[in-house]
Amino acid sequence: MALTASIVAAAALGLITVYFVRRLVTTPSLPLPPGPPALPVIGNVHQVPKTFAWRQFAEWRKQYGSIYHLNVFGQHVIVLTTSQAAHDLLAKRGATFSDRPKMFVAQELALKNMNVLLMDYDERFKVRQRLEATVLGQNASSKYLEFQSIESKQLMYDLLMNAGGKGTNIHGFLERTTASTIFALFYGFRIKDSEAPELVNAMQLDDEFSEFVQLGAFLVDTFPALNILPGPLAPWKAKAEAHHQRQRKLHIGNLNRGLKAPGWTFTKQLHQTVQEENLPISFDELAFEFGTLVDASLDGTVETLNWFIISIITQDNGFVAKAKQELDRVVGRNRLPTLDDMPHLPYISALLEEVLRWRAVGAGGVPHFTKVESEYQGYRIPANSVVVANHWAVTREEAVFGPDTDSFVPERWMDGDKLKILPVAGFGYGRRTCPGRFFARNMIWVSMARLLWAFDITAGRLEDGELTVVDADGCTDGLVMRALPYKASFEPRDENAREVIMKDGDTYGEDLPAILSKIGEQLNKKK
Repeated sequence: MALTASIVAAAALGLITVYFVRRLVTTPSLPLPPGPPALPVIGNVHQVPKTFAWRQFAEWRKQYGSIYHLNVFGQHVIVLTTSQAAHDLLAKRGATFSDRPKMFVAQELALKNMNVLLMDYDERFKVRQRLEATVLGQNASSKYLEFQSIESKQLMYDLLMNAGGKGTNIHGFLERTTASTIFALFYGFRIKDSEAPELVNAMQLDDEFSEFVQLGAFLVDTFPALNILPGPLAPWKAKAEAHHQRQRKLHIGNLNRGLKAPGWTFTKQLHQTVQEENLPISFDELAFEFGTLVDASLDGTVETLNWFIISIITQDNGFVAKAKQELDRVVGRNRLPTLDDMPHLPYISALLEEVLRWRAVGAGGVPHFTKVESEYQGYRIPANSVVVANHWAVTREEAVFGPDTDSFVPERWMDGDKLKILPVAGFGYGRRTCPGRFFARNMIWVSMARLLWAFDITAGRLEDGELTVVDADGCTDGLVMRALPYKASFEPRDENAREVIMKDGDTYGEDLPAILSKIGEQLNKKK
């Protein structure tokens, strides 16, 4: 007991010493960005809410502007709240601002430095970025349209089979559709049920991971020296190790399955590239690479579609009728829209841009890190600062989007080209931009277009027939802003819609190995 008390006392003394040393070692010539007043030692920790911190971060913009400063136990945190500030630093100065903060528990303990999302912008990251581009770049993503269409048809069929009654929990259908598309391309098998163990395990681990990467989740992230504490005083150690073992079991199993599957797969393509080019990526690292990409693809696509359906139920100010009119005029009522129709359906594309803005699923942003001191707008950004663009604030910037930023208004994307050149906050900035953005956009667009073409969508109903209340603001906390559970009703718009969907029918009889082999041939075709 005496030894334990001594360790705790030494650790506490160390924290206080580090805090004052950090305060004394520099005499800056430029001021820090403004920010809420900080207390000694703890800084602004007491002012940051335990949950939904991104809302408070966005609120502080009203008081402190486009860039402000927080102190978290002596750690400098720079928050960016406008598109211009985020683009200026995270994109234009990407060489300086593309690293990640040291999330000790998540990266070193739970993921053993194998999660590309949390890696510094170094050679390890660049090798993986180039590898991912071979299967997720814009050209490569165009090769997956046929299979994305098949899974989208299955979604239409599943919803038709569940039409009527009091409504359905749409989240499971969206999750199955997205997961099946991703798992088929990555690992060579489809997901037929939202309760499939491969999907359930992946989502559970994703929820755990979200807890690990919250800024300030563990004091040891700020003071890694605390990791010398024995197990009873360092509960994060056992938690992180258990998470790692579950992650490893899932990802290694999926990779092996993908390598053995008939036909082409992402896993075969990239595993072969790693071997042929003798890239410094181990088998475990490659398995985690795929797992990270799968998790990111699932979250972003599912939740964007989820929020789109909520916008139809809660925000319709005429945009649903406009979208259906455009679809009927361009596509007609005898076939489903396809991605080939995209150039002729600008209003559907505007709906996509608006849902990505209205509910950016990574509301708080993923933190960047700078190792060198910089200056911006007359303020000093110290070396070793965490720099994060608050997506909730960026997507509600009235100077860019107008005074009605909480409303769902697709028309804002139809007026000229001003907004069309903006980087989409939800996909990140600069050198850390999401590599799967082209794949995700295609999947989201075709699903949105077909949902509007095929169905009248309303809230589900109570036992007495009254419509249920769907909360447009209700969401989970964490790295991904997930909508709270709700029910929605999907009724076919007309008999044509029913007949077209039934004609395609259940798609599980499709020859998946043949489809994947065709994709592989197209992807590797010599120019």
